[in-house]
Amino acid sequence: MWKKKRSKDAASEVVGVVLLLGMTIALFAVLNYIVFSFSFGSPPPSVNLIGTLDMQDNAVIITHYHGVSLDNTINVIVTIGPSSYQRNLREMSLFNEWSFVDTNGDNKWNFGEEVRFLSSEISPDHYIQVTVVHPETNTILLTTVLQHET
Repeated sequence: MWKKKRSKDAASEVVGVVLLLGMTIALFAVLNYIVFSFSFGSPPPSVNLIGTLDMQDNAVIITHYHGVSLDNTINVIVTIGPSSYQRNLREMSLFNEWSFVDTNGDNKWNFGEEVRFLSSEISPDHYIQVTVVHPETNTILLTTVLQHET
């Protein structure tokens, strides 16, 4: 009679595969913990801004309609045709064409308050775009085309 011998090769291969699989899962779990435990900065403020165009006064108006108060570092960019004008709320009082209507005097852009930009370049045939940027999070809060070029 022939006696059957048991082979131990199959058991060691299975153990090797299970160990490699366990090490791979552990490595990915550690990497996942490291990557997702870091804070990626503060979220941008939740706010609703509306841009309008007043052709009688030659003014671009941006009104705060909803959301948190915005500090005076907010950048406002108005593009009229090929020209762009950029200011933050803090600088607006230094220039005649810019005005920040701060009704409660707290130096923050709150609900109902406006930013106005006056320009003689505003006409029915110019492209006009408004962009509001939150510099702390480098996020665009508003970008809108108020008038297309004709």
